[in-house]
Order: sequence, then C-alpha cells, then structure tokens
Amino acid sequence: MVKNLKSNWIMVLFALPFAGVSLGFLFLSILPSLSEWQSMKSWPQTDAYLLHASLDEHRGDDSTTYEAQARYRYEFNGNAYEGERVAIMGGADNIGDFQQNLSRELIRAQRAQRPVTAWVNPDDPADAVLNREMRWELFGFKMIFVVVFGIVGIGLLCWTLLSKSSVMDHPESATKPWLARREWAQARIACSARGGLWFAWIFAVLWNAISSFLWFVIPAEVAKGNYMILIAALFPLVGLGLLWWAVSATLEWRRFGQLYLDLDPYPGAIGGQLGGTLELSLPYDRTHAFPLSLSCIHSYMSGSGKDRSRKESIKWQAQGYAYAESSAKGTRLNFCFDVPEGLPSSEVPADSYYLWRLVVKADLPGVDLHRQFELPVFPTAEQSRYQRQDSTAHPQALEHRDALIESVLDLRQVNGGVELYYPMWRNAGMKLGWMVFGLIFGGAGIGMWYADAPRFMAIIFAGIGFLACVFCLYGLLNSLRIRLDQQGLWTQRRLMGVIIHKQHYPRAQIKHLQLHKSYSAQSGSEYTEVFSLKALTADGKKITVGESLKGRATAVQALEAVSMLSGYAAVTDEMKSM
Repeated sequence: MVKNLKSNWIMVLFALPFAGVSLGFLFLSILPSLSEWQSMKSWPQTDAYLLHASLDEHRGDDSTTYEAQARYRYEFNGNAYEGERVAIMGGADNIGDFQQNLSRELIRAQRAQRPVTAWVNPDDPADAVLNREMRWELFGFKMIFVVVFGIVGIGLLCWTLLSKSSVMDHPESATKPWLARREWAQARIACSARGGLWFAWIFAVLWNAISSFLWFVIPAEVAKGNYMILIAALFPLVGLGLLWWAVSATLEWRRFGQLYLDLDPYPGAIGGQLGGTLELSLPYDRTHAFPLSLSCIHSYMSGSGKDRSRKESIKWQAQGYAYAESSAKGTRLNFCFDVPEGLPSSEVPADSYYLWRLVVKADLPGVDLHRQFELPVFPTAEQSRYQRQDSTAHPQALEHRDALIESVLDLRQVNGGVELYYPMWRNAGMKLGWMVFGLIFGGAGIGMWYADAPRFMAIIFAGIGFLACVFCLYGLLNSLRIRLDQQGLWTQRRLMGVIIHKQHYPRAQIKHLQLHKSYSAQSGSEYTEVFSLKALTADGKKITVGESLKGRATAVQALEAVSMLSGYAAVTDEMKSM
C-alpha cells in the first residue's frame, strides 16, 4: 500500500508541470486573447502616425522568428497618446507570414508619412492596437499546447487521484495469487474495451492536435514552391485515420457495451483447461463465426534512456472458434482450450512479466466485434466443470485451417511421395505493402538529395527504400518447387522462371520433418504465430519445405499432411525459433 501511495505521488509530481503549461497557455494567452478580440470589435478607430516601424528577427539554433515593431502617436477625445501595441497576440513567431506582411505595410506607411488606423480602448485610451484581427493560425498553434499538455497533465492527475489500485490485500492471496488482483477477484472478468476506447480517443486527439498546424503551414509552403512539404501531409492524414479508429471503437462500444467473461475453470489452468462463456446482445444466427485466440505473452521493456519502449513476444498460442448458441440475451459463446504444462503464470505488470490474453472477434453486418480479455492463468491443472468442446476442433476452425493450408501449400501426391509448389506473387498483399513503404522512403531520400538536405540522411533513406524494394521484388517474383519421395528431397527455386538454385538430399540424409516458428505477425495488440516446415538433415541443415503457416494448429496439421503423403517422420514437439 505504501508503495502504491509513493507511486501515486511520483505520478502527480510528473503530471503537474504538464498541467501547468496547459493551464498557463489557456488562462494567460488563449482566453485573454479571445476576450480582447471580442471587446476590440466595439473599439472606436482613429488615425495614428507612425514614429517607428521595423521587423525584428530572432535567430535560434533551429529556426528564425519575426516580430513586427511599431511606435505611433494618436489622438482620442482631444488628448494625445503614444502606443507600441501592434496586434492582439504579441511576441515573435514564425507561424505564417503575418509578421512580415504587417511590418511591410507599416514601414511603407511610415516612409510615405501616411496615417494608419488605430483602434482605441474607450475605457483606457492609452491602450490601442493597429491590427485587431484574430490570428487563427497562431491561436491554433497555442491550442496544441493547451490540448496536448492538458491531456497528458490533467489526464494523468485525474487518473492518478481517482483510479483504484488493482492490487488489494486478500487473506488467501499467498496461496491463490490471482485474488490479489482486483479485476481477478472473481470468475467474471471484464474486457479491456473501455480503456482501449479512452486510449483511442486520447491518442487520436493528441496526434491531430500536434499535426494540426500543418494544415496552415503546407498551403503557404506549396505557394512558395516548396513541394517537399507535401511529405509532411502524411502526418495529418494519419491523424484522420486515427480519428476513424476512435470512431469505430466508439461504434463497437455502443453496439456491444461492456462484456464480461465467466471463466470455467477459475482461474484458467496451466496443465489443464481454460474455458468459459460470454453473453452478447446479438440476435443468434448460426451463420455467425466467432474466432478466438489465446496467447501467453512476454511483455518487457527494451532499450535504455529515451529509446526505452515496451515490447511483446509470444510464448505460446492456441487458435480456435467459439461454440455459439441462443440465449435470453441473444447469443452465448462457449469455448475451451487445453493448456500444456510448463507455461508461465499470469503476473503483475512490471518491467518484465507474463500475461494471458484472449481475443474474441466476429465479422458482422454493420459494426464488427473485437474484444480482448486479460485472464488469470495459473498451474492448477483444473479441468472445466462442464464438458465443453475443444475450440481448436470446432468445424469452422478445421475449415479455416484447411483454407490457410491451401492458400500457402500447393500440395499434390506424386508417385512415391509428395510435391509442393510455391508460385510467384504468393503473399502479395504484405509484400506490396512493404514495397510502398520502400518507395516512400526511397522517394524521400531522392527528394532530400535535391533539396540540399544532409547527404548522409538522403543516402540512408534512399538505401533503406532501395533494399526494401529489392527484397519485395524478389519475394514476389521467385517460385519454389519441392519434392519429397523415396529417393530423397529435391528443391528448385526460380526467379521469373529462371532456375537460380537447386538442391538434392538422398533419403538417408533426411532425419525427419519438424516445425520452426518463423515470426509473430502483429495487428494492434493481437498476434499470430507464423511457422515454417523444415526438413532436418543428418548434418544439421534445415531445408525449408513449407512456409507462411499461420497458427500453431494450422502448422501441425500441415506437417502431419506432408508427413503422411511423403512417408517421412514428423516431430511435432520441436517447434524451435529460426
């Protein structure tokens, strides 16, 4: 408890400067400027004669700011006054060309000894201004500080002072550690959608607030012929995408609301089963499919200093489908997974810890379902109290795995074995996406070169873009043919139809077939393990036989199919990383 209080005070001290900056801009600049702008609309005008006019430049390490300066004399109600105020918002800046244009007009008027208009405060005639227009570009720029620092500072203060600690004292927590977490103190577990919704809106607002000034800067720069500024347009465009993400999350929340998962057994059991039920306010339809993924994830901090960031990696994963049935509320989902022994337990969040995450999805008419649950999973070896069917054996799961295998394995039985063919343009969507990334980086590098940017930066950007395009083109234009039979293993790789590499290993040199985890594909906080099928030779070489197998169950099914048709032994418990 003392540790939690100490952490809260540290968070408060961290948040106060951000809140102070936000409130300072709001009450010392934004609100006074708006108030003066409104009151100036009723100020009377008079002629003013310029005594001095100039443009001051303030050069810094990274930029130059400008400030229009003037001193002028005017009369009001028979009294003479001198003023120096030029515009509503004082100070130097480089937002647009306002300062340069205004100073140019004032300098011309002074040289021509021509009067200019001054607006006078009738309640304080010594207070006058030459330009009473609101500079909305500068106003928006200052609002960025109000919004960004306000969300960070005031948001952190509210969250720290109002949120309840997730850790609580429980007399049985020593033997039942899941009872020490408030959200795990009972078998009903809430989804994380509410927090995700807040995060989506906060992130979208912050991003758009930070990048909003570009909407004012880009047109002016393009008018000057600086077309490289169009690259910066990516940032506000990304902001629009983030807003769409936040709106979509809001619509999903409005449709399904807060969801609760009833665990059975409670907690989820390592060496046993993890199952449960989920009620949806959704009319039952037997054609609806509800894919699930259960993942044991290692969350850890990587890097140091300002490069320190949180990363996640998959320790174990199972995929399947929920069994849906009609219920009083609409639709009830039932699921169950077998969890092998030896996996890590759920842990309290720290710099390095393990968590168990269940993802439930459904492609539905209108708004889709996508919810996540962080679950308590511990080595209790308990089984479900009800004889729930295995979600990995759901008919839809079997069909899905068959479709995945057919999409990546062109497999056919031949005399004495099996032949696999991987054509050109396989996984084209992902590779074309990376090629677009490469073209953007390469184009940016070329633009930097001609824009007299630092040469090394131009070379780095162009080099990364070139390499990305080369690797993507190779991935798109190569094909691979593999044959496994009683004589051995043959592989033949072609590039645009031309043989560039081939291998042959006699049957006696092939020990067995096995799976290797290639990588984990990430989409948001959802992960999919991707496996490759390898043939292990007597001298330790690993020859690729199958690739891009998404999901452990899919990979095992593909391994068993190739083993059965080829006659080569399969080792399913050796799923090692490449």
